[in-house]
Amino acid sequence: MANTNMDALYPEFWFASFDSLDIGIYNLQQMVSRDVEPLLAKAGDTVNVPLTPDMDEAEDWTPGDVITALGITQETAPVVLNQSKKKTIGLTGKELSLAPYDLIETYGVPMAKSILKAVNNYLYQTLMPTRYFTDCQSSFDEDKVVDLKTALDKAEVGKANRRLVAGTDDIGAMLKLDAFQHVDKSGDQNAMVEGLVKRKFGFDIYENHIIDTYTPADLSGAVHTGGGLTGGTSLVVDGFNDDARPIRPGDIFTIATETGTPQHTVVSTTKSSGDTIGIVFTPPLAGAVSDGDAITVVPSRSILGFVPAAVAFAARTYAPLPNVRTAVI
Repeated sequence: MANTNMDALYPEFWFASFDSLDIGIYNLQQMVSRDVEPLLAKAGDTVNVPLTPDMDEAEDWTPGDVITALGITQETAPVVLNQSKKKTIGLTGKELSLAPYDLIETYGVPMAKSILKAVNNYLYQTLMPTRYFTDCQSSFDEDKVVDLKTALDKAEVGKANRRLVAGTDDIGAMLKLDAFQHVDKSGDQNAMVEGLVKRKFGFDIYENHIIDTYTPADLSGAVHTGGGLTGGTSLVVDGFNDDARPIRPGDIFTIATETGTPQHTVVSTTKSSGDTIGIVFTPPLAGAVSDGDAITVVPSRSILGFVPAAVAFAARTYAPLPNVRTAVI
């Protein structure tokens, strides 16, 4: 059916529907650094962000001795605009004649939610392959937050502006803990009065729904190699049937025979006929593994701890399509 009465639809109405979601339940894009966006607008689709070098402890020096400068190589991390998201629907003349409020409520909000869920899922999977997450699948208590703080402290992450992002279940668990809820122990009444966890253990705390709605694959496969492997951050694998529900960056797996059975996070995968045949991961293997050793991708629910400067994110809109009434954000 051809759409009619197109003048009833104005892009400004669609734009307004993003406001509550953008700062509310799907908010990772507001938690990370957006400083490179103006540079991308001028420099194209890629900006190489300089990384602060990690230098060894300064050596002894006797005043008056000749100083020889050492060469350094500036390392960079590229921020590339290589992801595109869209949600497109067709409306009938009857639908387009709805009042602006009804139009936003019925179509604008779920479309905005669809886009932001995709963006937040991408950012969540980008953060997960780092070392700085805590798996809360089996349990959650104050110790999980302290462990995350300790991990950042050991990595010499600055204490200013640290952010903790957790799913709905974990925020609810925090609100039930005495250290977060009771005024005499938490130091504020936000949990009791507003149902909010404002700041604890050096973190500004935020709730994000994508951590709850993202369900990783629950699969089994095996190491596929001609001999034993020790150390390393990549594996050739077989036995995975994940073409319908692929293993993705951010998923966590264990290897049954590895010393201590540590958890590894998927950084990238290689596929053949839709199934995973190679995995790049972090941290490196803790012990020897052999051909046929079982690999299990485990469901996880994580809290994320980071500072905004650790992750650079940028977004740019496409030009509106010709001859189509569109709204772009």
